Amino acid sequence: MIRTFAIAGVMAFASPAFAQVSEPLPRFEALEQQQRMAEQRELDNLEANRQREMMRSTQPNSGVSEAERALRGLQYDRAREQRLLELDRDRQRVQRERDLANAALLNARIPSNSSLVVTDPERYILPPAPPGKYYARVEGRFVLVDETSQLVTSVLPVQPTDPTADVPAGPRPLPDAGLPVRRISPTSASVVRDFRALSLPDPPAGQYYASVDGRIVLVDGRTELAVRLVNPG
Repeated sequence: MIRTFAIAGVMAFASPAFAQVSEPLPRFEALEQQQRMAEQRELDNLEANRQREMMRSTQPNSGVSEAERALRGLQYDRAREQRLLELDRDRQRVQRERDLANAALLNARIPSNSSLVVTDPERYILPPAPPGKYYARVEGRFVLVDETSQLVTSVLPVQPTDPTADVPAGPRPLPDAGLPVRRISPTSASVVRDFRALSLPDPPAGQYYASVDGRIVLVDGRTELAVRLVNPG
């Protein structure tokens, strides 16, 4: 495969000139997955609590008025939106940090004896380095380094064959909010048992209602996946 070399744009403010590149820290993808699951579980639990409270408030002699029930539902909605806003702000922060790190690659100094230097480019389907240059792997990207100055001169485009184990973690996606793509078991706390209390018609055969992130969805019993948004909440 023949690669096309691309010269990345320089952002002088991104980092001090001629910065020395440090050894990459290990990436723990399992921890990232646990954090994503914890964030999703947090919103799921919030919705489960909402569903239980709404169900209790619709029981006879509950003593909860329609206005009180609507107010409590609004409080749950605000709590969910606030948490999503916090997660989105954290996501934007991480993305800014990644953008600055990428922009700083051209200011990096990589000595020829650094462990970041790629000594076997053919292993990564890289063509021979141009005269007076050598390859290095920095921040999950292949770069070309000038032998004389030991400075990165260009950043190679990402290729499908590039390794991924050393790619720095990017911003985590936001938890599902809306029509969920995750499975909703018939035994889940999100399933709407008393759908008539919500003025919903009988669900089609083989399907059931569920309340996810304040929205009612119709779930297919065979796949346990949401197939339709019943109301926007």
